Amino acid sequence: MAQTATRSTEAPNLPIPGARATAAQLCAKYQVSRATWWRWSKTPGFPEPIRFGRSVRWDPVPVEAFLIRQEA
Repeated sequence: MAQTATRSTEAPNLPIPGARATAAQLCAKYQVSRATWWRWSKTPGFPEPIRFGRSVRWDPVPVEAFLIRQEA
């Protein structure tokens, strides 16, 4: 991954804890573009999204754990 994630201390309109987040919400949280987000999502080991019809969501906890592992 060429671009590294930065953690934002402000919650970017994420749903209630335990809820799934959209790509837009996670892009805002990690301050990356949607193109970068989708490139990351194709990386081996990246958490699989949950699909509800056309809606795609991720569990933020496994995403955070994956990005921390990538920093190491």
